[in-house]
Amino acid sequence: MTNKNNNPTEACTSSVQVSTAISKDDLLPLLKQSIPSISSYKVVDTVVQANAEGFRVLVSHDDDNTTELFIKLIDASIYTHKKWADLRRTLLYARTEIRFYDEFLTSLRSKLSCGWPIAPDCYYAQCDLSGLVAEDESPSAVDALPAYHTSSSSDDDDDDDEIILKSDSFIGRGGSLLLKSINPITHMQHSPLTMSQASQCLAAAAKLHAAGWQDESLLQRASQRLCDNGGSYHLRIRNPNEIRDMEQSWAKFVSNFEHVAPSNFFKREGVKDLGKRIKDIAEYVSMELSPKPTDKYATIVHGDYKAMNIFIPRGIDDNEEKKNSNNNNNDCIIIDFASAGVGLGMSDVAMHIAHAVRPEDLRNGGEERLIDEYLDALRNSIEGLDIQEILHCGIIVLQVLIILDLFWEDFGDLHPWRLLKRGKIVRIVRL
Repeated sequence: MTNKNNNPTEACTSSVQVSTAISKDDLLPLLKQSIPSISSYKVVDTVVQANAEGFRVLVSHDDDNTTELFIKLIDASIYTHKKWADLRRTLLYARTEIRFYDEFLTSLRSKLSCGWPIAPDCYYAQCDLSGLVAEDESPSAVDALPAYHTSSSSDDDDDDDEIILKSDSFIGRGGSLLLKSINPITHMQHSPLTMSQASQCLAAAAKLHAAGWQDESLLQRASQRLCDNGGSYHLRIRNPNEIRDMEQSWAKFVSNFEHVAPSNFFKREGVKDLGKRIKDIAEYVSMELSPKPTDKYATIVHGDYKAMNIFIPRGIDDNEEKKNSNNNNNDCIIIDFASAGVGLGMSDVAMHIAHAVRPEDLRNGGEERLIDEYLDALRNSIEGLDIQEILHCGIIVLQVLIILDLFWEDFGDLHPWRLLKRGKIVRIVRL
């Protein structure tokens, strides 16, 4: 990875390499190596995520001007308590996002005539996972092991607790991103969204998908450098226990929810054996939702398109028209590209509708309205698009992903009020 210059819209041209072992207690070296005019900084806010730490900083320049930036740090040594499979997933998430900003954002922006930035401007992107994850290792590689580990004495190949990493494996390993901070005066994060807000988020998704739509050269590169299967639904990147225990998970779900479900609902044909049905069809569904770079409808997807991964313009709701429509401040800005890769655009639509919108808003044609608005935005961005064919494919993807999304969780630990609050019990009844 390379560092950016002061103009984040330009492609990386510098070959300067710096250490990824950046101390969160002293961020000035990273800032000055990225933007030499920076003289000092002040941390405005800290965001601790499951797989990274973020810092919103106000920086001062030599000319006394100030700028607000966002630093994202991934320090591999913080996550050594995790099992290897989980740690590897954390590191690959970081690598994918850093590669997206470093290798793909500029290309995707150039394909859009509207000038939409897609994501925050990036000034610096670097990742070093040497000894832990091979440079060409795919996120969906099965049984991948770190280069620096001792052999396990256990015969149980499923127990990755037995993988012991050398103590110095994590020194200096991780990644860093320096991004333009999103102005909280013009944009916000919010969940759940109003229908107007969700519509605007889906229009943004359509533009992202249009930028990579059936571009075989771009998608081939994305399959090698990002996720070959964008998102988290391909079985190769899931814990195999999830499918193996699907029938037991469904039995737990029934036990927890039959007292709040309609009378005899869980005894209906097609419902009582839903766990087995999903288990039987999971491999087929997984493959159908994982297009190759040369497949029809393939594009670059975000992969985790929930509400909190999108900054939406303030002042957009169901009772207020979009103001100053020619102002770029009215565009959504997407963040967290850790699951970006090759996929079907409808998988982002399904994720968004399932996670971002209140169930009651989807009734009486609400869900269909959102799908139509996404397709309209896609058609406006891609000349000659066959919407009817896309719609048929998209409805299948939407329904399947909503069901699968339910069962990637341990329902033994869920209670009715939690699922009702998230709207998922409504979805299982509808489908």
